[in-house]
Amino acid sequence: MNRARDYLGFYRPGATAAHRMPVWGKYLLVLGIGVLPFILRMWWFSLGCLAAAVLVCLLLARMPARVALRLGPALWVMNGLVVAYHAVFTDWRRGVVYAASLMACLYMARMLTSTTSPDALMDAIAACARPFARVGARPEKFALAVTLMWTTIPYMLTAFLSIRDAARARGLERSSWRFVLPTVVGMVGHALELGDALRARGLGDAPVAAAREPVGL
Repeated sequence: MNRARDYLGFYRPGATAAHRMPVWGKYLLVLGIGVLPFILRMWWFSLGCLAAAVLVCLLLARMPARVALRLGPALWVMNGLVVAYHAVFTDWRRGVVYAASLMACLYMARMLTSTTSPDALMDAIAACARPFARVGARPEKFALAVTLMWTTIPYMLTAFLSIRDAARARGLERSSWRFVLPTVVGMVGHALELGDALRARGLGDAPVAAAREPVGL
């Protein structure tokens, strides 16, 4: 799972300025540097936010450059294709906006998960969802769902990469469609195990015993 964890970022205990910053401050940074470029869609602003995201990861969070800035060949290729497509068919500045904004958002998300413990993230998400409790929402369950989703993504990537490596070892790297079924089966098994663990801790759906009571004749 190391490759997926390194790609998405995982919590690294420390005492940097980013570690000491409150979670709401980090969310503001993510919104201002990682999300705002997608809304404004100005190429120079997107490039500026990308530079700011790099500085935040390297100086504020003190993350190693190899960990903070690594994107992987697939993302580099995708960004290059996006920029090339817009340069040829539309406007190169539009391609720069998409590529730079995506990288800035990824770097800021990596900074957030690398400097914030999972418990603090859950508490912050639950606090944001608390106003919706008045209309019947359950903030704790919402925070748990978001956290589970976040922790499941590395598992999915790891499962796919493991199956792909096993296929390559058998000379089946060109049969990419054969990766799909084992990956889906692994995801279903993981979801069932996760559901059983949650029910065992009383975090599943509400009991339906009342609905199963025998009907008197």
